[in-house]
Amino acid sequence: MIRKTDAVLAAAGLGLFAFAAGRIGWDAVIRSIVEARTAVAVVVCLTLVRLILQTRSWSIALRSEGIETPISELMLIRLASQGIGYLSVLGPLASEPMKISLLRKRGSGTTATLVDSGVYWFTSGLVGIAGCISAICLMNHGRHSIASLAIVGAIIAAALFLIARPKSRLTPLVNALGDRCPRWLDKAKKVEVAIREFESQYPSSIRRMFALDAACQVLLAAEVVAILWCLKIPFHAGTVLGIEGASRAIKIMAGWMPARIGADEGGIAGAFLAFGLSPASGLTLALARRSRDLLAALIGLSWFALSAGIWKASTISPRTVAYVKEEETTCVAC
Repeated sequence: MIRKTDAVLAAAGLGLFAFAAGRIGWDAVIRSIVEARTAVAVVVCLTLVRLILQTRSWSIALRSEGIETPISELMLIRLASQGIGYLSVLGPLASEPMKISLLRKRGSGTTATLVDSGVYWFTSGLVGIAGCISAICLMNHGRHSIASLAIVGAIIAAALFLIARPKSRLTPLVNALGDRCPRWLDKAKKVEVAIREFESQYPSSIRRMFALDAACQVLLAAEVVAILWCLKIPFHAGTVLGIEGASRAIKIMAGWMPARIGADEGGIAGAFLAFGLSPASGLTLALARRSRDLLAALIGLSWFALSAGIWKASTISPRTVAYVKEEETTCVAC
């Protein structure tokens, strides 16, 4: 059952999308979409390659812990968890615990899964920082937009600094709290310690995962290149990085909206306008990526429904729900 809050946010997002398209001009938007129809197929193909690389990275982490799972099953698990996260508020807080829960029948895999996600977010953060810097350089007006990008870039940089430090961040806090330490924080500390131990025990696996995830970031940038190429818009590396930086900043700021309806489209259109490009082209890029995300969510959730019997409430045990909620709390703490 859809909650009223989600319904209101979805309606507001659709209203924002309609407003942005109306201001740009529906004729210009439709013409841009028609011109970029080939790029949409390219985006879908790039997404498939990126899914394979991401899943391969995850498989490397799992095999380091002795968990053998077919790549095809891992791909479907990833699609299902991403679909749930895509349609939820603060997506990663829902998708990561669900990914661990779906993998639980093969073994725990909690540490390996969190390490895989951490390495991917680290590479994504590096590109995000470079993108925010490029976006600030491309903007010749709009002090508020520049300030927002600078704040997001600083937040990402601080997060990457904490991730890259070899020392535990939660252990001193847990020791200081002593008996007053909450149970979820103590569990988060244990997870962090396990992740640090994984990094020290399997450095070669971390390097391979980093290389695969870096390739995934290149494929994301290639999506922007495909759209700009089909629309015959002149571009350079700074333009591509700036668009990617603005896109990731929008995802962070609009993460509280289910599927970020309207926020992605309006935000990217505004970014293109700030960069001196056609806002209709930005809207086309956002719609191409949304089509890709909806297709992936449909495939993943369909597999989840068929394999887990989600249409029957009796098949979801209270113990499974409690486990997912507990893992969600741990992911928030980490």
